Amino acid sequence: MTTLDTVIIRAPGGSEIVWRTRRMLSLGADSELAAEIADSEVDVHDIERLLKAGCSLELAWTIMKPVDQPSAAGANADSAGWLEQTTNRLRRHVRL
Repeated sequence: MTTLDTVIIRAPGGSEIVWRTRRMLSLGADSELAAEIADSEVDVHDIERLLKAGCSLELAWTIMKPVDQPSAAGANADSAGWLEQTTNRLRRHVRL
């Protein structure tokens, strides 16, 4: 029987985090924003696509960054409001 080892590719200071940080810096992020994006689960290529579509880096991060889960009591109302706000922000900044 073979045992599989788990490889952590996003280890702090690991090669993927370093690459993601450098990529964000090359796209114009300051060091704080680059580190925040690099440490997130966000796909860097999705941010690049939003930049090519005309978004600023800050707007692309706002669109892509994970949001806290709404409480169970207000989940439906909060989700609908969030979706409408996000759609309106996108329409102002990106031609859909």
